[in-house]
Amino acid sequence: MGTTLLPGGAGKYVLCVDPAYPGCQESLTAPHMLLHCPNHKAQRDHLEAALHSHGLVLNLSNVLDPKGAASGPVFSALAKYLLDCQITDKI
Repeated sequence: MGTTLLPGGAGKYVLCVDPAYPGCQESLTAPHMLLHCPNHKAQRDHLEAALHSHGLVLNLSNVLDPKGAASGPVFSALAKYLLDCQITDKI
């Protein structure tokens, strides 16, 4: 998916950007934030359920580029996840 402007990616190229996510001190990258951060497992369950209801597994490709009829529900679940995690100011 390439480099993002999340601190985990931008921190490599922009001075004074701390790449660590304050919640767990891991590098704030899209895969960490969307798939792996242990601090947001409860919120991620809803996103994972939306994917599973359309026969998709939780992975970066399916979260960011769901195909066909899954796109609406998955993007809605992704928006809810980002809001519930209170990380919209980080993206």
